[in-house]
Amino acid sequence: MITDYRYSHTTYSNLKKEDLCEYDCPNPTCGARRSTKYYSHYERHVISLTADVLSAILDVDTQQTGIDLQALCDTSSELYKDTILDIYRVKCQSCDTTHAILPGDVVPYRQYGLFTMLAVVKVMYHRECSIEKIAEHLQLSWQYMLGLLKQWISHLHAVALIMRAVYQEFINEQATGARVRILSFVCEHRFNFPREYQKEHRNIIFMIHGQNHRGRKIMLGMAMG
Repeated sequence: MITDYRYSHTTYSNLKKEDLCEYDCPNPTCGARRSTKYYSHYERHVISLTADVLSAILDVDTQQTGIDLQALCDTSSELYKDTILDIYRVKCQSCDTTHAILPGDVVPYRQYGLFTMLAVVKVMYHRECSIEKIAEHLQLSWQYMLGLLKQWISHLHAVALIMRAVYQEFINEQATGARVRILSFVCEHRFNFPREYQKEHRNIIFMIHGQNHRGRKIMLGMAMG
């Protein structure tokens, strides 16, 4: 798969067939530059919180006020939006491998969008009620929410490493109170963070597969220094 962070699931339709020749082959045994061409396409569903609900969760300053999830969900006439994307597939003209072109906020093998998943994790960290009650408000299963939280924790060491590389000037302040501060930092910088993350890590946040950093496991304590 090739993730193009110039597009989100709402702007992916702006990608045209004639633009599909500009990608480098992600096959590690090939790596040919600008070697792709249009091959096929398929439909893919992306489920995301509506823009108002998503912004209300991600942009709220939890140091000043909590997240009133019940009021938020009660006042929203529509909680989720199901978008159907026409995903392009390209073929490398050098090695004949095929690759899907995904927008930056679509997580491989996941129905929910990246920022929706981050919003769910943020609500869980700043919850004032039980997981079961949050799941009821968000119309999700508590098993899914706990699985998502477990995935977030497993990715913390990789997130910390890329934060150190990209946002060095903020890292010392953000490192204190690791889990909550890293989550707040990622939410605040969500529009440019995933692209920088992908430069160092092939697997985007919340992918099924675990993360190694350059072939070896790195503990969070080592990453945070």
